[in-house]
Amino acid sequence: MSTPQTRGRTTLLLIAAAFTLPIVAAAFLYFSDNGWRPDGSTHFGTLITPAKTLPDTVLAPTDPPTVLRKIWTMAILSGDECDAACVTALRKTRQVRLALGPKMTRLQLVFMPTQGGALSAELAAEHPRLIVIDPTTSKEIIKLIGDYNSGDVFLIDPLGNLMMLYTDDAEMSGMRSDIAHLLKFSTIG
Repeated sequence: MSTPQTRGRTTLLLIAAAFTLPIVAAAFLYFSDNGWRPDGSTHFGTLITPAKTLPDTVLAPTDPPTVLRKIWTMAILSGDECDAACVTALRKTRQVRLALGPKMTRLQLVFMPTQGGALSAELAAEHPRLIVIDPTTSKEIIKLIGDYNSGDVFLIDPLGNLMMLYTDDAEMSGMRSDIAHLLKFSTIG
């Protein structure tokens, strides 16, 4: 026969087991090499480490001036002329910005040519919200960024930190996913 004290201990052990077994099972599945562990990252761009902080630069002399900080920025880099990779990057970033819906006002698109590489009239008409900065300003920023290929897209946070790089083979859905995730959890910009 069981005494009330034994029944109480058994009940306590069963309750404790009901709460600890799921935690132990989850830890086992996570830390063992059985294929249940989640992937190491969920972002689609290349995270830039160590972080590089860009200067607070006036990008366009508007009223109020368009600046690099205080808003999320996607910077499209180009050489002398906007080649096919650059045109593709411009179209991708425009579509990503539009896909953000009401949050698209938190993202600006900036075109950074290294030479006098102004956009053609057709491209400028296709991208009316694109901020084209002068080559001297873009050269200063590109010097801090370092090596790049034409059509590379850099994501810059509102504090001026260079965060991610998207190469020309980056998918639009991945770019949109990363930016939507950042905007969802960011209280700045």
